[in-house]
Amino acid sequence: MNPEFLNHLSRRLRSPAFLTSLVLALIWALALVFRLSDLAARDLWTDEAWVALAALKSSPAAALKSTPGTAITAGVTTPPFYLLTVWAVAKLLGGQEWALRSLSCAFGLGTLAVLWLLARRLTSRPVALLALAAAAVSPVLVYYAKELKQYSGDAFFAVLVVYLAERLLASEGRRGWTALGLTGLIGLGFSHPLIFCLPAVGLVLWLKLPAARGRLALLGGLWVLTFAAAYLLIFRRTMDPELVAYFLQDYPDFSGRWPFLRWLGGAWHRYCRYFLGEWGVIWGPPLLLAGTYALWRGGRGRVLAYYGLPLLLAFGAAALHRYPFMAHYGGNRLMLFTAPLLYLMVAAGVGQAFAWLWRSRGRWLAVALTGVVLISLHPWANFRENLRPEMNREEISPLVARLEREMQPQDRVYVYYFAKWPFAYYFRGSSERLCLGKSCVETGLKLDPKEKPGRLWLIASHIPSLEHMREFAGKLLGPGWREIACYPGNRAVLFCFYGPESR
Repeated sequence: MNPEFLNHLSRRLRSPAFLTSLVLALIWALALVFRLSDLAARDLWTDEAWVALAALKSSPAAALKSTPGTAITAGVTTPPFYLLTVWAVAKLLGGQEWALRSLSCAFGLGTLAVLWLLARRLTSRPVALLALAAAAVSPVLVYYAKELKQYSGDAFFAVLVVYLAERLLASEGRRGWTALGLTGLIGLGFSHPLIFCLPAVGLVLWLKLPAARGRLALLGGLWVLTFAAAYLLIFRRTMDPELVAYFLQDYPDFSGRWPFLRWLGGAWHRYCRYFLGEWGVIWGPPLLLAGTYALWRGGRGRVLAYYGLPLLLAFGAAALHRYPFMAHYGGNRLMLFTAPLLYLMVAAGVGQAFAWLWRSRGRWLAVALTGVVLISLHPWANFRENLRPEMNREEISPLVARLEREMQPQDRVYVYYFAKWPFAYYFRGSSERLCLGKSCVETGLKLDPKEKPGRLWLIASHIPSLEHMREFAGKLLGPGWREIACYPGNRAVLFCFYGPESR
């Protein structure tokens, strides 16, 4: 073989462009495998089943309609465009789990693509690769890219409007207004928290493009009118008091200086732990500050506005009891719209810290820092979680299938409150002898006194523990009922009880 050709090939293989392409290919391979695995295998859990049942309605109007007397419905918690798109997908591809979740998966992959484009505009190639890798393997972003909820759309539209604003700045306001305007209008129908991101984009453009302020004012006015119409027609009348009460502890505590600081410290602790992992509460804030410094020094300080102003607006909404801020019990999913820029800024911080240490002859410290961060992220545990998420895994479908096989015509079935929606999705039998739970603390079940007590099945999902459900069943049925079978599942259970003898 020609030695000159071999030398040329060797130079190409060692070139930065080839190495970047190779790393990009590996990152995207992981991202695709993580987001496509388990897309269909995991049962729908309670919150997903709300959306699924609405999406399987006969018409778009029926899908958007809230069920009277129901405290929480898909129409309340799901943005209308997201729900209508899932409805259309179900009509085209069917109502299987993978089809219903495909929109979230598309948004998850789209988030990575736009984040890469944005990072290349704002940072160096190594930092952009690091930010993309962090987002690609983030268990939070991976999980919500395969959950039937709108949260991956929150991240997608948040990073997309920032990218389009940066593209507009690069053209000095000559090109890109239509794309940004339409994205804002359409995105408000897909993502509630986009209303926090659009003012940040508008502020940056207002300061950077003074000659285009008239056009920007018209665009901002159109966004405001769109949100106002959506609020008056949809959000205001569907505001759920139970959801407001559920997130009560996640609203700011203004009872005093120290209670507020304790609340704020706890909120940031939960936020860093949620998005950066168990040890991210230690190394996350310093790297975030280092990233802020690096971007500011490089003339990209506006990223702080893109990231920080939506946080301040979300905090303001929390102060008005309208949006939970860095909430408990997985409520940080409502902050998922901040995740792409968080990973970008932390990646910039890692790059800055590495550069500082490398230049100051502390190369062993740079290597040690990299190792500590990687180990603290528990890569093997995250790898397994990304392939087969345990978060919200509730395997009720095998129990429903067993119930359908073993249920006799005279049996009755009690469906636990949180299992009503997934049960309705998977159950194909008659609803004639079903009793749907009214709450998760229901007691004293009333059965027809004319019926002779026989077998009663109790099926539940989204449960704290098996012991808890046995206590619940005891309070629900009262004395005299005997447990004759128990079929446990992952955060789900099917009991069979035999009633007391008739007198």
